[in-house]
Amino acid sequence: MFDSLIADMHVSRLIPEIFVIGLALVAILVDVVLPRGRSTRGVQITVLIGLFAVIAATVLGKENTGEAFGGMVVVDGFTFFFRLLLAIITFLVVLVSEHYIERLNIRIAEYYLLLLFSLFGMLLMAMAQDLLIVFLGIETMSVSLYALVGLSRQKHTSNEGAIKYFLLGAFTTAIFVYGIALMFGVVGSTNINDIVTFLSGLGDSMPLLAWAGAGLILIGFGFKAALVPFHWWSPDAYEGAPTTITAFMSTAPKAAAFAAFLRVFYIAFGEMWGEWTVVLWWIAVLTMTFGNLLALRQDSVKRMLAFSSITHAGYLVIALLTFDRIGAAAMLFYLVVYALMNLGAFLIAIAVNRDESEEKGYWFDDYKGLVFRKPALALAMLVFMLALAGIPPTAGFFGKYYIFASAVNAGFVGLAVIGVLNSAVSVYYYLRLVVYMFLRDREAREREGPLWITDEITNVVFLCLVLVLLVGLFPDALLTFATNSVKMLL
Repeated sequence: MFDSLIADMHVSRLIPEIFVIGLALVAILVDVVLPRGRSTRGVQITVLIGLFAVIAATVLGKENTGEAFGGMVVVDGFTFFFRLLLAIITFLVVLVSEHYIERLNIRIAEYYLLLLFSLFGMLLMAMAQDLLIVFLGIETMSVSLYALVGLSRQKHTSNEGAIKYFLLGAFTTAIFVYGIALMFGVVGSTNINDIVTFLSGLGDSMPLLAWAGAGLILIGFGFKAALVPFHWWSPDAYEGAPTTITAFMSTAPKAAAFAAFLRVFYIAFGEMWGEWTVVLWWIAVLTMTFGNLLALRQDSVKRMLAFSSITHAGYLVIALLTFDRIGAAAMLFYLVVYALMNLGAFLIAIAVNRDESEEKGYWFDDYKGLVFRKPALALAMLVFMLALAGIPPTAGFFGKYYIFASAVNAGFVGLAVIGVLNSAVSVYYYLRLVVYMFLRDREAREREGPLWITDEITNVVFLCLVLVLLVGLFPDALLTFATNSVKMLL
C-alpha cells in the first residue's frame, strides 16, 4: 500500500528538491562533526558537491515530466529551465562565499542552510500548480532571506534592512493569503487547472471577488519581484545584506518570483488577462522610471545596483504584459542574462570595497583609477556595465532587444518606446562608474591598499564575463532553449 501511494505521488519527479532538503541536513551534520577550524571548508565543499548533484539530477531527469502529489506540482520544460537557473546561481554564490563570510564573522552552517532552504522555496515556486504551493514556496524562500539579510549582526544597515524586509514581507504575505482565500471562495479550489476551467466557463460574468483575489495575488508577486510601488524594501535590504547575499537576492528570488508570476497569470488568470493590461502597463512604466531616477542619485555602487535591479524588473513586466510565447521566452532569456551580469558586477564590488565594517561602503570613489591597479577587473566591470545598459555586443543588448521587440509585436509600441528611453537614461549611471574606473585620479588610487580578491571570485567573474560575451555573440541557442521551455504555458 505504501509503495502504491509513493508511486501515485510520483516522488521520482521531485528528486532535485529532495536532494536540496537532504543536502541541508547533511551540511548541518558536517558542521557539527568536523573540528571548528576545518568545518568552514568542509561545509562549503559538501554543499558544492550536493548542488552539483542537484544539477545533475535535474539534467538526467529532464524527461521525467508530469504532475506529482495529486496535481499540486508539475514538472515540465518550464520547471526544468528554472531548476537549472536557480541551482546554478546558488552554486556560484556558494563557490565565492567561504572567505567572504569568514571576513564578516558569519556562522558557516546557518549561512549555507538558509541558502539551501531559500533555494528549495524557489524550486517550489517554479513547479507549483496550486496557489497554496506557491504560497509555501514564497514563504520558505522569504523567511530564509529575512535571516540572510540580517546575518551581519554587528552592522546597523544589516539589522535595519532585515527588519524592513521582514515587516513589509509579513504584511504582504497577509495580502497574498487573503487573495488566495478570495479565489478559493469563488472557485472552490486553489488548483491552477481548476481555476482556469472555472473562470473560462464564466465568460463576461466574472465575479468581483475573482478580480479582488487576483489583484491581491498580484500585489504579493509585485512585492517579491520589487515592482513599484511595492519596492521600498529592496534598496535597504540589498545594502544591509552581505554582498554575496545581495547578489543572490537580486537574481535567484527575482527569477523564481517571475516564474510563479508567469504560471499563475498566464494559466490560472488567463481569462482575465485583457483587463490587466492597463494595470501592468503602468506598473512597468513606474518601475522602470522610478528605478532609474533613484539610481541616478546614488553615490554607493551597491545601492545603485539595487535601484537598477528595480528598473530591470520593469523591463521584465513588459515581457509579461505581452501574454504570448514570444514575450515569455524573452523574459526567460533576460533572467539568465541579468543573473550573469548582475552576479559578476556584485562580485567585483566585493573585491573593490575596502572595509566591510563601514555602515555604508561601496562608494563610487573606491573605483577611481581601478584600471591602473587591476586592469582585468576594470575591463570586466566595463563589460558588465555595458551589458546592464544594453549596449552591443553584450548579452544585455539582446535581452532588451527581445523584450522590446515582443512588446512591439504585441502592439505595445508606446511601452517599448518608454522602455528604450529608460534604457538610455540608465546609460548615465552605468557609464559614470566606467568614468571613475578609467578616467579619475590615477595617483590617488595607486596609493591605496591591495584589492580583496580570491581565486573563487576571479573564476566566477571570468565565467560570467565569458558567458555575457558569448550569449551576446550567439544568442540563438539560449533563446531557443527559453522558447522551448515556455511551450507548456501557452
